[in-house]
Amino acid sequence: MFTKQVSLQNFDKIGMPIYLYEAIDEKGILYKTEMQALNKEEVIEFLVRQKLTPVSVYEKGKIERERLALIADIFETVSPLDKILLAKHLAAVLKAGLSLREALEIMIADAEKPMMKKVLISAKNNLEKGQPLSSAFAAYPKYFSDVFVGMIRAGEVSGTLDKTLDQLGEQMLRDYDLVKKTKSAMIYPIILMTGSLALVIFLLTFVLPKLATAFARGGFKLPLVTRIFLAIGDIFSKSPVITFGLFISAIVFLLYFRTTVTGRKFFLALFWKIPLFRNLMKKIALVRFTRTLQNLLNSGMNIIESLEITATSISNEMYRDFILKVKDDLRRGLPLTESFKKNSELFPNILTNMMAVGERTGTLENILATMSGFYDEEVDRTLKNLVALMEPLMLLVMGIVVGGLAISILVPIYQMVGSLR
Repeated sequence: MFTKQVSLQNFDKIGMPIYLYEAIDEKGILYKTEMQALNKEEVIEFLVRQKLTPVSVYEKGKIERERLALIADIFETVSPLDKILLAKHLAAVLKAGLSLREALEIMIADAEKPMMKKVLISAKNNLEKGQPLSSAFAAYPKYFSDVFVGMIRAGEVSGTLDKTLDQLGEQMLRDYDLVKKTKSAMIYPIILMTGSLALVIFLLTFVLPKLATAFARGGFKLPLVTRIFLAIGDIFSKSPVITFGLFISAIVFLLYFRTTVTGRKFFLALFWKIPLFRNLMKKIALVRFTRTLQNLLNSGMNIIESLEITATSISNEMYRDFILKVKDDLRRGLPLTESFKKNSELFPNILTNMMAVGERTGTLENILATMSGFYDEEVDRTLKNLVALMEPLMLLVMGIVVGGLAISILVPIYQMVGSLR
């Protein structure tokens, strides 16, 4: 088979894509060249008219663009703040009296992140095809949760999209603040632990070996505790790359293990056994439960669907599984609060009794809002107590480690000084 690099047609159409193609003629000669066309079908029609059999036709540069887009999608993120601003801005524009289409056009023009612009353009296109706004966000489950999509869908059905978006923005803002407060509370203990660990490694790898060399020259026998710390220091100093690699690998493994179902259950069971952590985990889950359920009910969603979506918003699997059981009980005709009272460890009596009052009086959403504020304050108090308790505990643990190191250094020094007398 022969190959000819021949240009069969030369279009000069500005803005049209260029297509690369391979085609075979009746004699078996392979033609490889390019042409401009509106689309792939136009290229194929042209080749057929030239009595050529198309082998391959593809847009020039498209593969590279798709690869770049794939890489961008992997690293591109939609942060919680992006979603908060999206909901708040859309709500504000709709409240100002603009149509949803006009609101989306404004958001598209203002969007800075490529992924956000892509989502908003998709939403606008869906709207023009007669599809709801929620369907555009549902197409990106990586970035938009069931709660986000569900509340928007409920707002669309009830005709209160602007109000629902405002509530959604408020809920996400409070959730964001909750996560931020939890992370901030852990910063000081982590800094303290990291600093202490660095000090221990420094003493093990630099100070202790030099003292050990001096003791060896003097013929002094080192105590057992010193020899143990020296052996640990040798591992760090002789194979620092391997040690560091193992340390990083262990951290990566733990982080990965935490994302698996088995890992989540393991860490949940581990921290649940520690009273102070269990108390914090319960209150965080109850904040999420009361706040999410209240907002979903306020948006016009029915109680069964609200419970199902609320369950997905809670990372604690014990709460998630139990809420789904309550949903099933509700379908069988059992009262809502009676089902929740089955597990007083997860749902305290104060909450279930208040919910029972709300259920009887038709003010369940208001009761949930009140309890959400109550548990939010409880999370703040529990976090402060946790940090206040962890500080002395960590100081005690690191004091024991550093104290042991100090003893391993001072004991042979005293022995050496005593022998010189």
